[in-house]
Amino acid sequence: MGLLDSLTGKKPIRRIPPGTTFRITQQGKDKVQEQFSSDPEGRVLTSLETGGTSNTDEIARNSGLSRGRVERIIPKLVRGGYVRFAGSSDIEDE
Repeated sequence: MGLLDSLTGKKPIRRIPPGTTFRITQQGKDKVQEQFSSDPEGRVLTSLETGGTSNTDEIARNSGLSRGRVERIIPKLVRGGYVRFAGSSDIEDE
């Protein structure tokens, strides 16, 4: 923990490595269809449903959210089973 972190009592921020891609699960598709909303989680799910496998920059661009906001939302969606890790885009150059 850095000096600023120890003073504020916050844990260090863990960032999603660049190039990490995510894919919407069937449960995530069902969630979008049953309760479409404009909340940030719904925007991320909609972005993944329409854009397919995407990294955090692509999700941010397609959803209109900041990359930081997407990085905070993705872990919650992964834990809920709505999104899954797909791989690293560094390996597959399209």
